[in-house]
Amino acid sequence: MKSLPGQPFKAVINRLSGSIDSRLRAQRVEMDVINNDKKLLPGMVAEVNLPLPASDSTFIVPKTAVVNSTESVYIIRVFNNQTQKVEIKTGRDANDLIEIYGNLNEGDQLLFTPSDEIKNGTVLKNIKTVTL
Repeated sequence: MKSLPGQPFKAVINRLSGSIDSRLRAQRVEMDVINNDKKLLPGMVAEVNLPLPASDSTFIVPKTAVVNSTESVYIIRVFNNQTQKVEIKTGRDANDLIEIYGNLNEGDQLLFTPSDEIKNGTVLKNIKTVTL
C-alpha cells in the first residue's frame, strides 16, 4: 500500500472473473485480506505481487533468441563455437522477453538472433550470444 509503506498484507485469491482481456492480457480477480486492525480503508489502492510458480526450471531470454519453425520451437545453443539445436517449450512472455524451458543449463550461450537456416554443427565466429 502506498499509503502504508513497508507494511505488507497477505491476501488470498478467492474469485476470478473468468474472462481474459486479450489486449491487456489481464483478468480481474477478487482477493480477501484479513483486516482486523482496520488499517485498510475503502478506496485504497494496492500494489500486488503475485508469485507465479513454475514446475520446471525456466529461463528468460529475448524473443529474438527463439526460432518458431514449421517443425518445432527451438533455440540454438553455442558450444565450442559450434551450433546445437535445442527444442524448447515457451511460457509467459512480456515486452521483448519470453520464458523458455527444455534441456538447458545455467551458463549456456544462445544465439541472439538465430534462424532456421543455421544447422547443427555450424562453426561460428564473432557472433552475438545471450548467456543463461
